[in-house]
Amino acid sequence: MQTKLQPDQSIAHKLLVQVGAGRATASYDDGRKIYNQGDHADFVYFVQEGSIKLTVTSDNGAKCALGIAKRGQFFGEACLHDIPVRAASATAIGECRITSVTKAAILSAIQEEPKFAKVFVDYLLDHNSWVEKHTLDHLLNLEEAY
Repeated sequence: MQTKLQPDQSIAHKLLVQVGAGRATASYDDGRKIYNQGDHADFVYFVQEGSIKLTVTSDNGAKCALGIAKRGQFFGEACLHDIPVRAASATAIGECRITSVTKAAILSAIQEEPKFAKVFVDYLLDHNSWVEKHTLDHLLNLEEAY
């Protein structure tokens, strides 16, 4: 999920530290799952150090890489849109340090902290642009094959 613009990592981290209850930070070894496709979705994650690979597995077992969440980026934010289960799996690449924030805590931070809301909305808009660009590239490449 490398995007053209990244939120200011120090601002995002400083604002996340202010979130009291509902926030935890943990270290993950290379290859360790943060969550699996189909797991209950109730946390948004922030990459403090390292990278996270996001993958999806089809019903017939085909696996596809969706992207990489890098330092200073969020992932797992689909839970904020009332999606109850994870659509993909997230796995640590190398040593990682990840902050998890409950859905309730992040929604509260968005409502009560305008600076955090701006950083988070900027991330979401940037991420949406990245997804749109890569989806269009994929569709155009498929069309060229015919």
